[in-house]
Amino acid sequence: MRRVVLALAVLTAVAATASATTAAPSGPSVAFVLTGGGWGHGVGMSQWGAYGQAKAGRDYRQILGHYYRGTELGTAPAELIDKVRVLVAGNLGSVAVTSASAIVVVDGAGKRYRLPAGNASLGLTLELPVGKEGKAVSLPGPVTLRPTAGANLTFSGKAYRGDLQVTKPGGRLQLVNVVGLEAYLLGVVPGEMPKDWPLEALKAQAVAARTYAIGHLATGKGYDLTSDWRSQLYYGVTSEAPGPTQAVKETRGQILTYDGAPAQTLYFSSSGGRTISALDAFGSDLPYLVSVDDPWDETSPNHTWPTQVFTGGQLAKGLGLREAVDDVAYVPGTPGKPAVVRLTTVGGGTADVRLSDVRARLGLKSTGFKFGVLRLDRPAAPGANGVVSLTGLARDTTDTVLEQRAPSGTWVTVKRLAPAANGAFSVKVKLTATTVYRLASGTVGGPPVTVRVTA
Repeated sequence: MRRVVLALAVLTAVAATASATTAAPSGPSVAFVLTGGGWGHGVGMSQWGAYGQAKAGRDYRQILGHYYRGTELGTAPAELIDKVRVLVAGNLGSVAVTSASAIVVVDGAGKRYRLPAGNASLGLTLELPVGKEGKAVSLPGPVTLRPTAGANLTFSGKAYRGDLQVTKPGGRLQLVNVVGLEAYLLGVVPGEMPKDWPLEALKAQAVAARTYAIGHLATGKGYDLTSDWRSQLYYGVTSEAPGPTQAVKETRGQILTYDGAPAQTLYFSSSGGRTISALDAFGSDLPYLVSVDDPWDETSPNHTWPTQVFTGGQLAKGLGLREAVDDVAYVPGTPGKPAVVRLTTVGGGTADVRLSDVRARLGLKSTGFKFGVLRLDRPAAPGANGVVSLTGLARDTTDTVLEQRAPSGTWVTVKRLAPAANGAFSVKVKLTATTVYRLASGTVGGPPVTVRVTA
C-alpha cells in the first residue's frame, strides 16, 4: 500500500532595509493533500489488475503468482470437492421451496418421502404433507429437500444445485445449500467478478475463490460458508454464465498453497497502482501477501481519486481529534500491529489511527491513500539586508514550489523547492514590500501567508 504522507504550506517574507511582520490565520499554516486510488482492503489480488494482466496476454498462473508471491498450485481436499454447506438464509419463520419436478424429502431419521407437486412449505414445526392422504406430519430435523430428474430447487427466486437442508437452531429456521465445491463456485465466480471479463482473469478468480472457501470454513455451526460478504457472494444457478463456468471447469480442484497449506487468497476490486501488505493492513506477517506494484490496474474507474485538501481543523474533525492537526506520518505495520497514520496536533499530542479507520472515518474507497503536507513556518526577523529564511515541510508532494501573489491576483512561482528526505526545506527571500506567499503542489495551493513590510 502506498505511504501516508504530508504536504505543507509555506510562509515567505522578508523586508529589505525595513522590518517585516507576518500575518497568519489562527493555528498552523498547513494544508493536508489527500491523494490515492483503488477500492477495497487492498490485500492480495486486485481484480481490475487481473483484468489488465489478462488483456495484456498473461495467463491465470502468472496473474496469481504476481499477487500471491511464492505460492504453488495444489489440489483441494476430495471431501470438500464432494460437499460444502452454504448458508442461504437464516432466522426464518417459514421456508417455501419449489422445483420443476418432484421433491424427495429425507428427515433427520433418514426416512424418505416424495412430494410429487414439486413444492415444500415448512414452518417451525417442520410439517410436510407426507402422511396418509396427504396429511401433514411433523418431521424430525434436519429436513433435507432433494430435486429429481435433473431439476434444481428454488428458494426466494434463486435456483440452487444440490440439496436444500432445513434446520431449526435457536427456535428459528435456517436454510443450507448442500452442494459440491465446484458447483458452488459456478455461482460464486460471476458474483465476485464481471462474467464477461477475459477468461484468464476469470480463471484466476476461480482459483482464488476456491482457495478462499477452503481456508475460511466455519466451525461449530450447521454450515461451512455463507452466501454473502462474510464468505463470498454466492447466487446459485441464477448467476451462472458461460465464461465463469468455463473458468471453473478448466481449473477444477486447483487451489493455491504455501508450505503445503491452503493460502489466504484475499482479493478486492482495485489497487490504485499498488497493493498493501497483510502486515500493514492487519498486522499479519504472511510472506505471500506483500505489497506489489500493480500497473495493470490503470483501467479501473477507481484507479485515481480526485485530490482532496484538508485544513488541520478539518482533518481533526474527520478523525475525531480535539485539536487541529499539525503533522502526519506513516508508521509501518509490525507483527500483531497494523500500520497507522500518526497524527501530531498543534498542542504536541499524538494519535495513531489505523489505515482502515482513516478509510472509514473519511469515507474513502480504500486504504490506498497518502497525505501530502504543505506547511510554512513563521519566519524569524529579517537580517539587515532584508533577507528572510523561510522554512517548512513539503513532504511526499510532487513539484512543490513557493509562490507569491502578483498585483493582478495570480500566483507566480518564486522558487522550486528541493526538500530533504524528511520533507524539510529552507529558502531565502528578500523583500522590499508586503508580499503574500504560499506553497503549491500541482494544482493544489496551501494557505496564504502575508509578510508585511513596514518602514
